[in-house]
Amino acid sequence: YEPGSVFKPLTMATGIETGALTPETIFNDSGSVTLNGKTIKNWDEKAYGKVTMTNVIERSINTGAVYAQKLIGNAKFYEYLKKFGFAQKTDIDLPDETNGSLKNLEKKDARPIDFATASFGQGTAVTPLQLANAFSAIANGGLLMKPYVNAETEPSIVRRVISKETAEKVTKMMVSAVEKAQVAAIPSYRVAGKTGTAQIPNFQTGGYTEEFIHSYVGFAPASAPRFVILIKLDKPNATLAGVTVVPAFRELAQFVLTYYNVPPD
Repeated sequence: YEPGSVFKPLTMATGIETGALTPETIFNDSGSVTLNGKTIKNWDEKAYGKVTMTNVIERSINTGAVYAQKLIGNAKFYEYLKKFGFAQKTDIDLPDETNGSLKNLEKKDARPIDFATASFGQGTAVTPLQLANAFSAIANGGLLMKPYVNAETEPSIVRRVISKETAEKVTKMMVSAVEKAQVAAIPSYRVAGKTGTAQIPNFQTGGYTEEFIHSYVGFAPASAPRFVILIKLDKPNATLAGVTVVPAFRELAQFVLTYYNVPPD
């Protein structure tokens, strides 16, 4: 499925790691950007003016993610999506795993619009497992691990994706998004999280339908993460993820923190 705005922290992680930007990098948002004859707007159709990259995560500004991707450059952006584990199997000990797809970015005639939409998670396809694993790499201080189900398996590191410093900066941006929106906030804990709303493609005619997938991915406590949770809801009866998957994330996270007796941070 196309993940939507939950992809934005991964775009920022790539930008910070490659030195293309910092959380304080300024972007002047006019509300839309046109590439290859197609116009990308923000989800709320607002123009935010002068904003930082941290604000882009807090307010989920599509045009800001596009700007970040442009600073990174196409080759580096694609390279880091692969490093985070997309378009390849995680080799988890379960049957029938699929690859997901970055075909839009791999074709010979890939256009700027393809990379621009990928920066906020449209036009690329991921599995929920790949996405949870990529965010685990941020929570792990930059290390991508091999996921497993069998508890007797020894944890094994796949590779380092980003530095510890980059992981800490991206975590801070995600914590700021939770604190500003308040919906996922849990008293006494720092929670890092990001919402995503993605349009569902129309496989008959091309383009997109008017139906959505809501997702929320987050981890806690942000200072020493114990778990990553991804909640994905297909075709919800509400427009905003803030009223569907985010409260569900908060309830589950609260339960897990209590269940494992995790001290507040």
